[in-house]
Amino acid sequence: MERWLKGVKRVATTSSNDAECSKSVHAENTAITDPDDDATTSISTVSKTKKRKYDESFITFGFVDSNGSPLCMLCSKLLPNSSMAPAKLRRHLETVHPESKDNNKEFFVRKKEQLLESPNNMMHVKQTINEKATEASYLVSYRIAQAGEAHTIAENLINPCVLDITKCMLDEKSAKHLSTVPLSNDTISRRIYDHGYKKQESPCKWMSQLMSLVWLSCWLS
Repeated sequence: MERWLKGVKRVATTSSNDAECSKSVHAENTAITDPDDDATTSISTVSKTKKRKYDESFITFGFVDSNGSPLCMLCSKLLPNSSMAPAKLRRHLETVHPESKDNNKEFFVRKKEQLLESPNNMMHVKQTINEKATEASYLVSYRIAQAGEAHTIAENLINPCVLDITKCMLDEKSAKHLSTVPLSNDTISRRIYDHGYKKQESPCKWMSQLMSLVWLSCWLS
């Protein structure tokens, strides 16, 4: 009888030890996985970049707000939202426009008023360099289609000529702006065929539809 009781106690002790061991292993696994979960949460949080807001004081650096991004009134360059900080805006002013770095706030306020009062205000304030480049690309595509020229003429002849003329008549900076106009063979082909231009169709009708799309894009930007 005593031998049987000892056997029962031994089995109970073994089961208890197994249960404790199982709990310990589970706790260790939890401790191991928790840091990964925290790391994943941390990475997810960091990936969500905080969007910066425009401050009226930024006008002292020559910038106005354009759909949540800083737009330089002196060169019409649109900087990314991440540049919406005094140090970065000041760096642009001092580096790109050193001749205007000592101008006071009133100077830039007047500059903004002039832009707002100008007839083509939307083109100056809201239309970005990329949108202007896109519009120019469409216009060149129209001219090429109207003349029945090969699409490669834009990339191989028109673009180099335009850049040469701009460098001679204006400056390197202006030529750099013009170099952003997309005039590759593929782009020109897509511009023409996307808008269904056919030589026998009315150029005025096609041009009217094209300009409506370009202006709509500018107003919605």
